[in-house]
Amino acid sequence: MATTPRYIGATVDDAVAYVRASIESDVWFQVFDSDRDGTIGSGSTDETEFVRAVCRAETKVDEILGAAYGAPWTESEFATLPAGTRDAVRECALEMLPWERVKFRPSMSDERKAPYRVLWKDAQARLTKLATDDNARLPDLGPPAPTMDAGEAVVDTASTALEYTNLCAGVIKGF
Repeated sequence: MATTPRYIGATVDDAVAYVRASIESDVWFQVFDSDRDGTIGSGSTDETEFVRAVCRAETKVDEILGAAYGAPWTESEFATLPAGTRDAVRECALEMLPWERVKFRPSMSDERKAPYRVLWKDAQARLTKLATDDNARLPDLGPPAPTMDAGEAVVDTASTALEYTNLCAGVIKGF
């Protein structure tokens, strides 16, 4: 498992800032302030557990998107992904994060008592949907537009390259 955040933030401080800006304060403290001292300080046990949870969530993202998109990505590879892809990955990891932090707490052993498990499942479903599409689009043009011919939809491929590109991984696939 990784030991440094990669997608939620490039550093621990970036990850903390992103999560704090994304969730409500009471949720932040409820999930990440284990010792209930009102802070999650640099170098504290709370921060260590936060980083572990971030890394577990990001590893789940890698497991789901690995075959389709070439995850895990290095920091520089992640930075070169289209902004929408980066945002989707970041959002899914964020949604998985609270469950990854609290799932080992005895009070979370029953799914009805584990509200963050639903967010985790939603993010997992979204990532699975992204992975199964495999981003197989024609480069620059998108899929060919259908045309009508005697009432049937016919795809005009005469002027369209018959290669697909996985835009995230830069892999070209031929027919």
